Amino acid sequence: MNTVLAKFLESNKKAILQQWLDCALALFPEKMGYSTPVAMVLSGALEKILSGLGKSENDCQEALDDVTRILAVQNFPPSKALSIFLEPKLILRDIMMKTTVAGTLTQEVQEAFNSRFDRLTLEAFDSYMRHREKIYQLKVEEGSRRMYMALRRTEA
Repeated sequence: MNTVLAKFLESNKKAILQQWLDCALALFPEKMGYSTPVAMVLSGALEKILSGLGKSENDCQEALDDVTRILAVQNFPPSKALSIFLEPKLILRDIMMKTTVAGTLTQEVQEAFNSRFDRLTLEAFDSYMRHREKIYQLKVEEGSRRMYMALRRTEA
């Protein structure tokens, strides 16, 4: 990633993370405080994702899995659950409009950031679907076990 963007992200990291976490917590139907276990995991994972943007593609995979694992067990449609990965682009744009450093971020740099986040969103979708598939697989196995146990009870 461009060093100008990396410096910009680092200097605005706290504001970006706070707004991003607020957007993520707003997805949940009940008001969730910052000290809840879900909020703490999300906070740490989002920070790792933001820090890993300038590094290799796989640096933030574990954090991405943490976020998508939490989202996969919720009763959200995938579009709502993964909407949090669209937020950083909007947050970055808003922060750039408010700061004077925005002039140093060229259109190419912004497009590189947007492109990287688009790839990250697709990776998040893959991870989300793996977790959802696992949940449904566990439900099917549990149903099969229950059916087997019910058949055994009727035979006895």
